[in-house]
Amino acid sequence: MKKNIVALLCAMITLSASPLSFERGRFRIVVPPGSPAPVSLAANTLARDFGKVMRWQPPVDSVCSARESNIVLLSDPAAGSGWEVRPLDGVESHRLYLSDDGRDLYLLGNDMRGAIYAAYTFSEEFLGVPPLWYFCGWVPGYKPRVEVPAGYDKLVGSPSVRFRAWFPNDEDMLNPWREKSWENDELWLEAMLRLKLNTVEFGPTVTYPDHKMSHNADLLKKYGLVLTSHHMVGLNNSFANWEQYWKQVKGVEAPELLLANIEAIKEFWSYNIETIMANNQENLWQIAFRGRRDEPFWNVFADAPADEAARAEVINRMVGMQYDMIKQATGEADPFVRMTFYDELSDLLAKGLLKPPSASNMLWTFVAGRRDHYPYDDLVNYDFSKPMQLGYYMNLQFTSTGAHLAPAEGPWKMEANYRYVLSRGPLTFSVVNAGNIREFLMEMSANAAMMWNVGSYSTDDFLHDFCAQYYGADVAADAAALYRAYYDAYWLQKPSVFPGMDRQFIFQDLRYCQVFNQVLRRFDDFSPNPLTDIGFERVPRRSFRLDGINDVDSIIAGTGQAALRFAAVADSCSALMARIPIERQAFFYDNLASYASYMASLSESLHHFMQAYKGNGDRLSELKASREALAQARSALHLSQHGPFGSWYANDHIWDLSDKLRSLDRLINRVDSTR
Repeated sequence: MKKNIVALLCAMITLSASPLSFERGRFRIVVPPGSPAPVSLAANTLARDFGKVMRWQPPVDSVCSARESNIVLLSDPAAGSGWEVRPLDGVESHRLYLSDDGRDLYLLGNDMRGAIYAAYTFSEEFLGVPPLWYFCGWVPGYKPRVEVPAGYDKLVGSPSVRFRAWFPNDEDMLNPWREKSWENDELWLEAMLRLKLNTVEFGPTVTYPDHKMSHNADLLKKYGLVLTSHHMVGLNNSFANWEQYWKQVKGVEAPELLLANIEAIKEFWSYNIETIMANNQENLWQIAFRGRRDEPFWNVFADAPADEAARAEVINRMVGMQYDMIKQATGEADPFVRMTFYDELSDLLAKGLLKPPSASNMLWTFVAGRRDHYPYDDLVNYDFSKPMQLGYYMNLQFTSTGAHLAPAEGPWKMEANYRYVLSRGPLTFSVVNAGNIREFLMEMSANAAMMWNVGSYSTDDFLHDFCAQYYGADVAADAAALYRAYYDAYWLQKPSVFPGMDRQFIFQDLRYCQVFNQVLRRFDDFSPNPLTDIGFERVPRRSFRLDGINDVDSIIAGTGQAALRFAAVADSCSALMARIPIERQAFFYDNLASYASYMASLSESLHHFMQAYKGNGDRLSELKASREALAQARSALHLSQHGPFGSWYANDHIWDLSDKLRSLDRLINRVDSTR
């Protein structure tokens, strides 16, 4: 009898310890009534993921089945009786676990995004769906069943950084691509959530005349993401839209942009705030007082003072008003608000003239040094004896002189920047300028990983895991080494001066573009230093930061060396490609090999072009060699056009490689005709 009881107990333990198996037609996804719409969207996306790997899509329902297993997606830990709710951490924490009887799976979030992250965590871990599936051409492997181990219980605590953002900028290729399909328009937002990001930075998102938000803002609301604004945009709008407001909303001619017209300015701001509130937009407020575009306010206000102290006082007064208006509209005594210290604001803060509002949820957002991305003087020299929460804005690309068609900064430099910021105070907000997105997928993924768990993050570990996930475990170490070799191949045109940062100054591909632009205009007027600063440059020689004997010789030497280094990386990529599973080779080419080949040919092209400009050797031969190498650079990129990205470079209007080729053709014909 005793032996029978022991056998029965063993059988019961074995039964209870069995894995939960999800099979076709035998489970459903359950989203309780009243769940936020973005959670329901995530549930349907999870069902779609199942459909890809099981070739059968489970139904999404609001009630559990008594006969089948249930995957319960909960966004409210206090949802009431009937749910097996287990303890969580804080904001956005989530937990994946089997029910006590092992029959159901719970995907529990501490809030809306916590639940969304739980769904995508399960999808990645058990269905094998990578966060960048749409970008990498992921080919799902067939699974007749999906098994969750007995006793499975995974708790993911709250993120290290509260607001973790992307800022798409220089959208010359991104925006036309988004217009081609709803997938292009929206699935980059899904990728953000799969990476556990939560905020997107946009330019103006307030529209006229009926208190509506822009399409971009509506999409963030649909996916459950936070909206915040660009550093030139205060209260989700800018003075670029000043005239439209008065004409379309008020039906009158716009008052002149004068500091004296403060009541009109406050009316403009009030409409912006009212629009955000009317749309229930989850918004991280930005206060700012700048010009119509990315410029100081004194460029457009005719009655602006001339001295820096008075200008700073105007900004102090204006952003203080904005902050008070936010508090009044929201009813919050201490709302989350950020102010970004960019360009002239950074300089004024560094001089002690700028005095932003100070509160426990006021996020002082410092910006990596302009054009070259490292902690700037305002952050380095500021007295942080008074506790505050910090934000940090880092460019992975830059509008006129940074990376554009190929990544350049790299995840190690990203980590070094953020480690320094964290040494200065608690980091609550992070944003990386992501350009057209596709070029910076690995770097942005690294940033997302670091912002979720700063303490355990290591770039080397992240990169190995990234390569294992997207290219295969067998080649992960070699692929990671090639990424490092790629970034190290860049020409570092000036020695680093920031402690601990070995790649402070980089000659990114838009700097190549600017050299072509400027020298083409004066090709017959040789100067050893032909380059001039760009735009509203506030620091002399910062646009190129050349540190050699002269511009021309520095560029000839630097590009010659870089061409050889990039070519070696490209050759190694070609050799490694044969070891990568065929279905993963395209993304390896798209995300690394194409950029190595592009930069090798681009460096060779500029090297020959500057030789011709200086008059070294046969000018015509040098120009033809430059033209041929530039065509090869374009071809290297265009080989990555496939699938959803079949026409990705059709709207390359910032670099405009095709236009440069036409310019070289004209120059070659002119030089040839004078021989």
